[in-house]
Amino acid sequence: MISKHLLRVLCGTLILPVAAAAADKDDVPMRAMKDELQRSMTQLRLQQMDKPYFLAYRMDEINDTEISATLGSLTNSQPGRMRMIGVEVRVGDYSLDNSNFFSARSFASGVSGMFSSISQAPLDDNYQQIRRQFWLATDTQYKKALEDLSAKRAALQLRKRSDEVPDFSKESPTSVNEAPGSPQVNVRDLESLARDLSAVFKADPDIFNSSVDLEYRDFYTRYVNSEGSFFTQYQPILKLKITAETQAPDGLPISDSIEIYGRAIADLPSKEALLKRAHNLAESILKLRSASSVESYNGPVLFEGEAAAEAFSQQFATGLMAVRTPISDDPRFEAYFSQMMSQLGGASFVDKVGGRVLPEFLSVTDNPLQDEFKNARLLGSYKIDDDAVASRETKLVDHGVLKTLLATRVPVRTIPHSTGSRRGWGPSPSNLFVTADKSLNTEDLHKELLRRAKERGLDYGIVVRHLGGGGAAGSFMRMTVRMAMQSEGGYSDSLAQVYKLYPDGHEELVKGLEIAEITPATFKEIAAAGDTPFVYTEEFVPRLGAFFSLGTAATSNVPVVSSVVPSLLFEELSLTKTQGPFPNPPISPSPLAKE
Repeated sequence: MISKHLLRVLCGTLILPVAAAAADKDDVPMRAMKDELQRSMTQLRLQQMDKPYFLAYRMDEINDTEISATLGSLTNSQPGRMRMIGVEVRVGDYSLDNSNFFSARSFASGVSGMFSSISQAPLDDNYQQIRRQFWLATDTQYKKALEDLSAKRAALQLRKRSDEVPDFSKESPTSVNEAPGSPQVNVRDLESLARDLSAVFKADPDIFNSSVDLEYRDFYTRYVNSEGSFFTQYQPILKLKITAETQAPDGLPISDSIEIYGRAIADLPSKEALLKRAHNLAESILKLRSASSVESYNGPVLFEGEAAAEAFSQQFATGLMAVRTPISDDPRFEAYFSQMMSQLGGASFVDKVGGRVLPEFLSVTDNPLQDEFKNARLLGSYKIDDDAVASRETKLVDHGVLKTLLATRVPVRTIPHSTGSRRGWGPSPSNLFVTADKSLNTEDLHKELLRRAKERGLDYGIVVRHLGGGGAAGSFMRMTVRMAMQSEGGYSDSLAQVYKLYPDGHEELVKGLEIAEITPATFKEIAAAGDTPFVYTEEFVPRLGAFFSLGTAATSNVPVVSSVVPSLLFEELSLTKTQGPFPNPPISPSPLAKE
């Protein structure tokens, strides 16, 4: 006789497919995607050329609201709704296909060619029109895939392949069904908040530029592939950014910002708390105008609280992604690519797996299944990644030794399968946790900093509490913006909050210092960690390698990552004075100044 418990399990197993089928029938876009994908897999073939062995369709339904204000006045309030579709076509087979290849021909086609896998779709649930849109996109991507595979095979014939890593991994089919949510914000409330926060800076005429920017992105994704995987996933995100800029008397640009993320407006601090933070931001950058400066510093540096999380996520964590160097029809490009990876934010740690990358007392874990840490919301959580691979916890560094990397379905040496980590254009962290076997409280960290500074004959140690611009060197996108603005003479890479800490306990604010160099090897020399982790959230800018996979990474989403990191004391870092030339400050006083 079948037990009641087993009967309930069997009934549940039978009901789920029926419920999913009913949901598909009601979901017109998903039904159109599945029907067109099935037709393409059976009928899409050009003469005697390869037919697709893998096909994936994606639709991102995006409600996006952008609001900006300056000095109490709205400068932008723009709600929008769109649908973006993505088509991923792979021809060949799992061992060798059209992906992971870059040619001068594709580069010559410009940015439009690299983003050709993504296009807009109709907003109405018109079954025939949606199918037609995917049909056209599939046709374009199939022809491009055939050209790329032919060129790739020709390029490989001219060289010996020492690396027989497959181009695509086989993973078990997965499905997740999430219902679309309703927007958790009110545009009027956001406008009012932006006005009130931006009005804070009217009282400070020496702040030359300031802004408050609010963006609410409401993503609902539908995905289906030819292996039987499908999912729907709802991911809202709200970002508040408060920025203030000024200049020191010598022209040094000084800027700082506050960034806060949540799923809804209720996740933000209270209005009173935000107003206080805006006032504190104004006071802090005005103090920097008259702060002292030093020519250089070489010695122990304590990254405290937020600064430690910034330094780790921007300078170290980006190397924890498994990224391959693309094959090219011009071998010079591959050498140039590797050089660019190092210069624009550091290459993948793929060659460091099995080696020590951190001190023995530190470990690192990525966990997309955890959505909270000590009452702080973690925004990197998700159930299924953009390759339709189920998310899971991954131990990356165990007592200083790198065990693995976060991977997509594009294998690299020693990592043949996905860790469920593709978000956006390539592999991305979710929620990163840095844990320490031994830790010190803030007072003891300060004592240790001063002890090490004294050993070097220094009169003080350096404490960094916020990186700001000086921490952006680890990001390809931010590095590009920085170089462009430097060419115009209006950008400073100075750290936002740096202090000299003296043996008697008093601190002195320092302006115009930046990190001379920080490499992955620098993190092996961390001397101590604090006992109070800081939760830091930011958008994850993809690695340079992901930029060249846009032809197959058919998504328009930018992932958000939360990092939980304690204060970190570095044995030795070099800080240098920010060099100009800088533009001269304004000649006449601000019209906001009192006569």
